[in-house]
Amino acid sequence: MMKATTKKVAFLYPKVMKQQKIPFKLGMEYENWEFELDLCTNRFEYFDSYKYVGTGLNKFLNKYTDETELLFNLDILEAVIIIFKDKNLHFYENINTLRARFTSKLKYCFCLEGFTKFDIQTLCFYKDRNVFIIYSKKSLIKELAKSI
Repeated sequence: MMKATTKKVAFLYPKVMKQQKIPFKLGMEYENWEFELDLCTNRFEYFDSYKYVGTGLNKFLNKYTDETELLFNLDILEAVIIIFKDKNLHFYENINTLRARFTSKLKYCFCLEGFTKFDIQTLCFYKDRNVFIIYSKKSLIKELAKSI
């Protein structure tokens, strides 16, 4: 009789990830939120866009978000767009300062699948009384900003 072997898999995050409580970590799989997502119009070819409709992860930088969009490529999270609607310029300046402090500590996020390293960039901007925060791979950030 052969003894069954089991593999133990450890998922590693840099210590800073736990401290900052990022609501969605790049590299995580679609399955983590599949019942809390609604399909949106896709922004790019080869990327699936979803609106997060769950209630468990609706805060970012201690502020309640109005909308969160997740972009997946082959079921791997590659970009996040967080939207605060109908805000004034003071709110934007405040959230942008918080984001700058937050991202100065965050340079890399490890992908669960194969522990691939993503070079992350964040962008915060104010448009039509809405504040948008985007975090994604550097290669996507400019295209995402143009799509808003």
